[in-house]
Amino acid sequence: MLQLFDESPRGFARHGHIDAILQPHQAVDRGQQAIRSDSGRHQGHRCSSNLPGYTAAVPDLYLLPQAPRVDVERLERGLELSSVLSTLLWQRGLRDVEAARGWLHPGFESIGDPYDFTDMNKAVQRVRQAIRDRERILIHGDYDVDGLTGTVVLLSFLRLLGAEAQWHVPSRGDGYSFAEPAVKRIAEEGFTLCISVDNGTAAIDEVRRIQEAGCDVIVTDHHHTGPEIAPAFATLNPRLDGCGYPFPWLAGCAVAFKLAWAIAQSYSPHRILSDDLREFLVDAASLVALGSVADVVPLKGENRALVRVGLKALLQSKNPGLRALVDLIGPRRSAVFADDVSFRIGPRLNAAGRMGQVELAIQLLTATSYGEARKLASQLDSLNRRRQKIEAEITKTAFEQIDQRPHQEDSRILVVWGEGWHVGVVGIVAARISDHYRRPAVVLAVHDEHARGSGRSHGDIDLKELLERASGSLNRYGGHRAAVGMELDRCNVERFAREIEEAAATLPPLRPEEVTAEARASLGHWNTTELRRLADFRPFGEGNRTPTFLAEGVRIGTGLRRVGTRQKALAFTAIQDGCAVRALAPSLGPRIDEFARRRAPWNVVYTPQLAERAEDGAIELRVRGMEQEVTQR
Repeated sequence: MLQLFDESPRGFARHGHIDAILQPHQAVDRGQQAIRSDSGRHQGHRCSSNLPGYTAAVPDLYLLPQAPRVDVERLERGLELSSVLSTLLWQRGLRDVEAARGWLHPGFESIGDPYDFTDMNKAVQRVRQAIRDRERILIHGDYDVDGLTGTVVLLSFLRLLGAEAQWHVPSRGDGYSFAEPAVKRIAEEGFTLCISVDNGTAAIDEVRRIQEAGCDVIVTDHHHTGPEIAPAFATLNPRLDGCGYPFPWLAGCAVAFKLAWAIAQSYSPHRILSDDLREFLVDAASLVALGSVADVVPLKGENRALVRVGLKALLQSKNPGLRALVDLIGPRRSAVFADDVSFRIGPRLNAAGRMGQVELAIQLLTATSYGEARKLASQLDSLNRRRQKIEAEITKTAFEQIDQRPHQEDSRILVVWGEGWHVGVVGIVAARISDHYRRPAVVLAVHDEHARGSGRSHGDIDLKELLERASGSLNRYGGHRAAVGMELDRCNVERFAREIEEAAATLPPLRPEEVTAEARASLGHWNTTELRRLADFRPFGEGNRTPTFLAEGVRIGTGLRRVGTRQKALAFTAIQDGCAVRALAPSLGPRIDEFARRRAPWNVVYTPQLAERAEDGAIELRVRGMEQEVTQR
């Protein structure tokens, strides 16, 4: 049986014609007919999937306010775009022709000056001194993709300049940022300069000890912290007041990249890079793109430019490890998208840190030959499959825990724990629970007398605030609105679950899911040329959502079937005004009876895309929502 999804939301297009991969229609779950009030809100519709305990309200469909015709026509003329794409620009706040042109085609000129950081010159001069005096330099990274890619950027760059540079990444068992093993290694091995990547701002005691032992610390980080920061020699963090940098949303790897760029510029009196350094930095932008997308930073402003340039450079990269990673997800690709990083490349790199073999990712990204890199990429792929298996087992057990609880549907937050669960995957499991049950979730791995865990929020709920209100039973905790981590004693696990559930009891009831279309676009509007123009809106992700369009009066044609490994998706042919297009709705499988009874008309909110391997340029739809009514904002 072919697997439909492979962790990628674009996965169904990879296997050619959709009829070849449809699974037989199995048992269909029943659901009441949706009933809307005059205001367009649901009075009630719940339908069950074949996953235990799952209940989901049918989403409400909305269309954003109509753009003024005069503004749309100005964008049409100035950019030679269709009214649909001009409307899309207007909806995203790009209403000036030149500003929109720069946004559609960003390059290195859109990336800010690294010397805007107040401490940048101080940091550059200290690194140059260390290179000149042959000092031992340690790059102290982190075990996620952001930290790993930033570590490789600085490590490779400093070695290119002839520096004696080594790397250190803490294990998940050591905890985040500087820990005792790193402090001890710095002292024992005689390092006199340590550069952190994606950590260090809040490591107040550890950095003080390192500085007092005679090793200067340069912090490159992007995490927000309290009023007190580590007493480092220099600190480069765009989230700090007084840092000097105007764009606060850089990923950790991007801050490390800024340091490398500034050092490179310092070797020229006019800040003009040599060909070798320019080539290296373009290649390094590929690593920055991976880390930025994987860390889910907002893809706006400078981040958009960095990711767009980096993803384009990825296909031409001379880094054997990057080439091996791209070939692993599909050789002879014509493009790599942010989705590919989020769902295919990122999880493989993250698997190294999650499974306690972070050196595998570093070795891959610093490999000197393609043959070596190919072997390492294969090992990383095997490690990721092992991670997937462990994750699936824990997820199944966690779902069973939840569904066996009385009145679980009334809980505003879900807390589960298990003996011996792998601490490296609890964050992913928490994300799956949160997505499935549409509420925050915390997953704890219990080992011996201690427990460590991760939490993921849902919607706009501030999970960090909830955690602070239930912190009396915790030994350590941290994070932000969307994701948190914590450590506690085994004896306090049940107390913590009660306290955070009590804190969450004040949250408002869950609202129905909303699906919003940015513009009207008939199914017949799209052709390969228009989709290539739509591709200029990439990369899509946090801060630059995937475009959605509304098609009205759509009929459901042939091939209506539930598909996918869990039968959650729905595949069918969408027909409008004589135009028939293949469609996949990833979450609508449980409603198949409803759609089978009523084939027309439907309002469909969708995203169009080209089938990756379709020689005839076939267009497919990814359906976000399909309802009888749509509400104008």
